[in-house]
Amino acid sequence: IPENCRPNMEEGISLFSTLLNNKHFLIVFVHALEQQKDFAVRDRCNLASLLTIALHGKLEYYTSIMKDLLVDLIDASASKNPKLMLRRTESVVEKMLTNWMSICMYSYLRETVGEPFFLLICAIKQQINKGSIDAITGKARYTLNEEWLLRENIE
Repeated sequence: IPENCRPNMEEGISLFSTLLNNKHFLIVFVHALEQQKDFAVRDRCNLASLLTIALHGKLEYYTSIMKDLLVDLIDASASKNPKLMLRRTESVVEKMLTNWMSICMYSYLRETVGEPFFLLICAIKQQINKGSIDAITGKARYTLNEEWLLRENIE
């Protein structure tokens, strides 16, 4: 990046940051992007993740934005098929919701559930490795996944 462009870039980032802190702009921005035909599901997930990163320090503001977007999603889904809502992460707000839940549950998972869950995974792996494992297909005698179950007993 040329040095003469740096002040303009920093000013642009500062102005965009100001816009991100404008609730009305952010909601209109998300809706406008979602209405674009070439705005793919992957792009929606990336936008939601970037918004989460940019606003995770202001969780109350992020929650407020997410609530407004969820209300809009519920209104839009009510006329279509409401049973399919929140089943797949196809909209920006659905991905924002999963990110929000991850942020909110992080300390609980880390401090309370993390160690027992890790020990459970280690125990399951140890059980799986006790039985026969096919070196070519990777199928195992003791597994939780039926597709990877080694049906015949191999010595």
